[in-house]
Amino acid sequence: PTQVVLVCLAWTRSSSLPRDFLLHMEVIDDVHPPQGGSRSRSRSRSKSNSLPRSRLRIVEFFAGMGGMRSAADVSGLSFEVVAAYEISEICAKAYQHNFGSDEWFVKTIDSLSAEDLDKLEADVWLMSPPCQPFTRSGRQKDTEDNRTMALLNLVKVLGEMKRRPRFLLLENVIGFEQSGSRSQLISALAGLGWVCAEFALHPEDFGLPNRRPRYYGLFREHHPQSEVADRWCKWTPAKELADAQSGNKGAAPALQGVPWKASLPAPLGDFLQSPADLEAEEKLLGESLEIPQKVMEKRLERDSRCDVHIRSDHSSGCFTKVNGRLPRGHSPLVVIDEAETGPLEERQRVSADGRDPIIDHVWQPGVRLRYISPVEQLRLMGYPAAYSFPPDLTFKDIASLVGNSLNVKVVAWLLRVLLGGEGLIEAPEMLGERRH
Repeated sequence: PTQVVLVCLAWTRSSSLPRDFLLHMEVIDDVHPPQGGSRSRSRSRSKSNSLPRSRLRIVEFFAGMGGMRSAADVSGLSFEVVAAYEISEICAKAYQHNFGSDEWFVKTIDSLSAEDLDKLEADVWLMSPPCQPFTRSGRQKDTEDNRTMALLNLVKVLGEMKRRPRFLLLENVIGFEQSGSRSQLISALAGLGWVCAEFALHPEDFGLPNRRPRYYGLFREHHPQSEVADRWCKWTPAKELADAQSGNKGAAPALQGVPWKASLPAPLGDFLQSPADLEAEEKLLGESLEIPQKVMEKRLERDSRCDVHIRSDHSSGCFTKVNGRLPRGHSPLVVIDEAETGPLEERQRVSADGRDPIIDHVWQPGVRLRYISPVEQLRLMGYPAAYSFPPDLTFKDIASLVGNSLNVKVVAWLLRVLLGGEGLIEAPEMLGERRH
């Protein structure tokens, strides 16, 4: 919707954005709202002579709402998407609303053959496979879960192809690094002589006040032919990783972090709508984002976790697939009127990955809370300002899409790491080097 997009654009250009956030990952200011539900299939940049000399052919697997494609846009990569595979109808609506439908394939990935993928002549594979087989809160059935069949088929097919991709980026939950699915992928890449760099990264490391720890794997057919590329990560032959996992079964591989000292993320309030803009967004949604008191009471009957945040917080709870569906599950919430509410009791919630605890405020009856709005969710997930949702999607639809998506800013930086040493894209820059 035009009004929502305009609100996003106004915020992006706002001087209230944290300086480090702007310096580290440049906000895309030259992206215009999609016309006719589609966008250009590539981006060309003219800011530096080091920018791409040719367009890379990308395939998106598990395309979702288009997070990987958005990250490629944000990164400055010159590319074209030659295929996007996804079976969700709601994902199709959001993706096609923003990018068009020319490359969209409603086809199960586990049915793809080497011949099918050879025809695409892709340079880059981008994927975010279903995370449920690997989540700490799930059953962790891994390769015995049917939802891993698509990924395992791609692993098998990769070794059979005549025209393989040269680069691969995979995103998933922390825990994937210890899975049998990851082991099969590493073994297949070892047989092809590829190199790997694996990360555990957080949006907070990039100035975004949102807790979303994720595994990221970068894989390429050979070691970068540039010393610049080695500044951002350590590349390891897949064969070394395969030998290590066969000789030390059960041991978790070492995951890399960002190559700079992370500072405190920006305040959550920098990413929230003004009361007037929020009201306009709720009108477009056709529903209020305020949570009924009875719903909060039912939520707290299940456990004491509140996920309540105020504007001065420097983090917020993770968006999940049940985002926006209280009393089911958890959703990050914000206080509607802090002046009316007064101080709230703080409670530290221990992070499962060993990072600093996240601050959770204790809800009391009478305190008015609301969901984080779609525009605000997109900001926290690093999406470019022009991204929007089709008007026929409900808030629950949108919240679920975002909860199943990925952080665009993080992936955009990783694409620069993956491709920056090849002259295909502007090399990434370390946050500390951008401060003046």
